[in-house]
Amino acid sequence: MVGLGADQVIDYKTENFVDILDEVDLVLDTMGGEIQNESFRVLKPITGRMISIVGLANEEVRKQYDVEFESIWLDPNGEELAEIANLMSAGKVKSIIGAQFPLTQKGIYDAHELSETHHAIGKIVIVAE
Repeated sequence: MVGLGADQVIDYKTENFVDILDEVDLVLDTMGGEIQNESFRVLKPITGRMISIVGLANEEVRKQYDVEFESIWLDPNGEELAEIANLMSAGKVKSIIGAQFPLTQKGIYDAHELSETHHAIGKIVIVAE
């Protein structure tokens, strides 16, 4: 993970991020649920901010913390996707492929099962053979 630019790595299997982090400026929430609820605890009061791509926060939990929250829906367009492709071609953006599955009923099932664990590393790719 250090190769991806991480200053600190937390092993979710043996460590709880809430016990390690505090006074965080920004949380980018891609998990939702209980992980999102716990993430409020590590944010810096008043100036801390969470941006979620998976939905709105639990209103009761959100009210307990004096932080900013925003939920966004990703709506890419052709120009943005072309720019990302150019950045990838130039080696400035890298995509990590964590697992590949065949385009079969079992392959789709296995890919979905891995996705539901919320512990896949990298992108899950379906390959048409």
